[in-house]
Amino acid sequence: MKEKDVNTGISRLEEYSVRNSCSMMIKSFISQPVRRAFLGVIVALILPFFVDGQSEIETEDDDERTFMPALQLGFVAHGTDELSGGLMTQTSIEYRDISNFIFRINYDVFNSNMNLEYPIDSTVSFTGKTSFSEVIIGVGYRRQLKKHHVTAYVQPGIRFYGYPIFNVEPGRINLDYDGRNVGMIRYSIGYEYEITPKLFFVIEGLLSHSLARKDFWLNNRWSYGATIGISAPL
Repeated sequence: MKEKDVNTGISRLEEYSVRNSCSMMIKSFISQPVRRAFLGVIVALILPFFVDGQSEIETEDDDERTFMPALQLGFVAHGTDELSGGLMTQTSIEYRDISNFIFRINYDVFNSNMNLEYPIDSTVSFTGKTSFSEVIIGVGYRRQLKKHHVTAYVQPGIRFYGYPIFNVEPGRINLDYDGRNVGMIRYSIGYEYEITPKLFFVIEGLLSHSLARKDFWLNNRWSYGATIGISAPL
């Protein structure tokens, strides 16, 4: 074979290799954006159908999915020998998502009677009325069965209360209240009956306990109770 033919063959082979490499680089460069663009077009075409389907199934807006119980009253046993059971006033606001998950904030007030040992003589009791409050935030879930709804919540929070302090001095005892707080958590389960599409009768049962052993809750036993009330969209 002549030298000229060999050089020509080598030149053509190099040209083919360069063209093939350039072609592969161009395809690799183009393929990723093209794929992404193609997927984007598909998503853009399909998404409106999902949105339209969702709007047809669920037409509530954000305001209609926000509920606020106007009034819930109940009785709670506090799980301690130093506090008697008493009235509970529960107020809350919650956001109910389309997925049936619930975000809820509570501010609740409790009334009770204290029964504490007298510091000088443990056989004598100090009694008096007291009240305390809880601020709790958590999540829940709602299961709807036509006009009947079942709900469940888990809500950690803080309990605010006043604890009596006895200052013993010669010939007398001074009583003062010290503002304190303790972490707590509550578990609730409820039942709702749909009186009208925008008015619900509510019954809830609850269990709670403090996250630290202190003051009234040294034994840290479970508190339990129940409330009834009315719920309606804002």
